[in-house]
Amino acid sequence: MMKIQKIIVLLILSVFISCTKTAEELLELSENNLQNSKVDLAISDLEKLLKKHPNDSLASKAQYKLSSIYLNWKNDPDMGFKQLEATLKNYDNSVHGKQALDQINEFPQYLINKAESLRKQKLLKESVDHLMFMINKYEKHQLASKAQYMLGDVYMNDFRDFTTAIQEYRKVIEKYTESEQEPHAQFMIGYIYANVINDEKSAKVEYQEFLKKFPNHELAPSVKFEIDYLGKSIEEIPALKHITS
Repeated sequence: MMKIQKIIVLLILSVFISCTKTAEELLELSENNLQNSKVDLAISDLEKLLKKHPNDSLASKAQYKLSSIYLNWKNDPDMGFKQLEATLKNYDNSVHGKQALDQINEFPQYLINKAESLRKQKLLKESVDHLMFMINKYEKHQLASKAQYMLGDVYMNDFRDFTTAIQEYRKVIEKYTESEQEPHAQFMIGYIYANVINDEKSAKVEYQEFLKKFPNHELAPSVKFEIDYLGKSIEEIPALKHITS
């Protein structure tokens, strides 16, 4: 009986001790957990620090560290951005508050770069998540059209989901007229119909629309070539016949 009581007392003491960790101890514990890829535990440690020691000199570092973990370890742009906002709101005069402000101001470019990096790593869902966050949060930003075009490109070349690719390219044309990406999106829709889906009628409609809107674009000669030889095999195209000979 006494043995059981001792065990209970020790358990209570261990819980009490864990609950009374200093901010420095919690920060160190978080860093150790992160080094061992225990990401969720690292997040929990920082959240405890902020809850128990919100006015400690290390609190701003903990808040900013949370944003870094969500952005770089969890690949979660939504939570990462929220943590940056919290750092700026709660610790605006700190070094970390100023760093958070800089990151918030540069976040659209960060999202584009991160999406490209994730795509190269074949983390396609995460790449799409970043592009969607960019499009939804910064719809009027100058980089939004690029994000929308990249989304079509991911579905075209990585997922090989051509129906969705056409839908995403179409959004570039509908939402971002006169953008640098608009003619390229129009071309890609025609290209998919002509060379992937083999829908010559739809391809011709899209290509003719391209020439109507962008007659002097650098892709115009390629579009004219595509129209001239829609449905033709390589052997039937004089300029390409040598490839099979």
